[in-house]
Amino acid sequence: MRSRCARMCCRLAVVIAALCLLHGLAALAQGDSEGSRLTVHVVQRGETLYRIAQRYNLSVDELVLANGITNPSSIQVGQRLLIPIHGAIAEAAPLVHVVRPGETLRSIGQLYRVSVEDLIARNQLLNPNVIYVGQRLVIGPGEILDAAANAPRPPYVEPPAETTGESEAVPAQVQATASGTEAPPDPVIHVVQRGETLFRIAQSYGLTVNDLVQANSIADPTLIYVGQQLVIPGLEPPRLALDLPEAIRSVEIAPQALQQGKTMRLRVTTLMPSAAAATFLGRDLSAVEEQDGTRLTFLQGIPLFTEPGIYPFELVIRDRQSGRETQLTVNLQVVGGGYGRENIRLLADRSGLLDPAVENAEQALIENIMSVFNPERYFEGPMGLPAAATVISPFGTLRSYNGGPFDRFHTGTDFAGAPGTPVLAAAPGRVVLADMLSVRGRATVIDHGWGVFTGYWHQAELYVKPGDFVTTGQVIGTIGATGRVTGAHLHWELWVGGVAVDPMQWVRQSFR
Repeated sequence: MRSRCARMCCRLAVVIAALCLLHGLAALAQGDSEGSRLTVHVVQRGETLYRIAQRYNLSVDELVLANGITNPSSIQVGQRLLIPIHGAIAEAAPLVHVVRPGETLRSIGQLYRVSVEDLIARNQLLNPNVIYVGQRLVIGPGEILDAAANAPRPPYVEPPAETTGESEAVPAQVQATASGTEAPPDPVIHVVQRGETLFRIAQSYGLTVNDLVQANSIADPTLIYVGQQLVIPGLEPPRLALDLPEAIRSVEIAPQALQQGKTMRLRVTTLMPSAAAATFLGRDLSAVEEQDGTRLTFLQGIPLFTEPGIYPFELVIRDRQSGRETQLTVNLQVVGGGYGRENIRLLADRSGLLDPAVENAEQALIENIMSVFNPERYFEGPMGLPAAATVISPFGTLRSYNGGPFDRFHTGTDFAGAPGTPVLAAAPGRVVLADMLSVRGRATVIDHGWGVFTGYWHQAELYVKPGDFVTTGQVIGTIGATGRVTGAHLHWELWVGGVAVDPMQWVRQSFR
């Protein structure tokens, strides 16, 4: 009896769906006499009814009505949807490609089957040789998406054998299974911007808040922060149009848009053991060699005073066996940091520490210490905080001292704290400075390897000496009011590649 009822219900559902579809077609037929037309959309992987409706400037209700859809949240890949287009045929939303490392206009044009000249015209490019990582290029009308979806991916390259014992993911463009079939690509990542909420982010991708919560294991949906990286489930990132030299398997850059006062990581994977040299922003960069020289990593800070713009990252790879050199230029965008201003009033007896001669001599000492490159890495993941205290002044603000001009940047993060509050090592490393300085007071500097240093200024007491190896959370001194200060606090700095950067970025993410 139950089985018979189930069959009857199933048949009834089919009849209802058919009637809905006929109703939709009838409505469309009626509208056609008023100038409406029809087209067909084939559902692609990762699409939702919301995104499809957006693409054709329709509402979800219009698609539901036109196709007799009973459950708008459930559509299938390959499903054919009738698209009502009112009046003249409306163009689908244009397809946009985000430039990745190793791509050129030529390779992007080949991927989407459009000419370089067309890309230049559509995007009003003044210099077609200068496209940069993260740039958004309009490819053409949405119909091109179907051709791009069927375009061949770059050939699979066998990854080198792992030698470090780490489980390192092979980049999406060369990732494959043992049988030769392609493995799933890397997920689409959304970086949280100022003012965004989880609800608004979910809406923009046609998802629910619960979809994002589950995909990212978020404990409290009301707590997300600027810069947080969220996995967007159900979407496939754009295919790559790589035009890398033969010796280079992949180039990874994080973040894609560099920011004044922040840290960047560029990682190159090569086919053969190699050495590398690079220059960026007028600096020579040192490479970290891993996996027998087939993985080369560059960490570099972006100076606060860097003008926003496009800058070339010049890379030279030298094969250790043949000695053959390969050159590659990657254009990178630097954007502003959006830092504010502060007026600082020093303690009455500290004004003499604004003397440029005193300040410049001490700055030269610090820069000399912080510019050393140690190929051994001591840090693991994100750094810990240097004190159990409140942040009272962020990194990057432009400062005026005692009513003077705004001519100095704040190169660290200040933590409030009563005299005697413990100062903690933010990560493992070796102490390279523990001394009394004029501007910075009692100061400690720790070398964490790979060109990464942390500095702890204005301490009352120092508990370590040069040569000591410290661990994360170890008490290395106490908060004080020594040097050029307004009162007791800890000034914490972090330097990468000889450049002071925002240390709180290293608290939130790992650069290993």
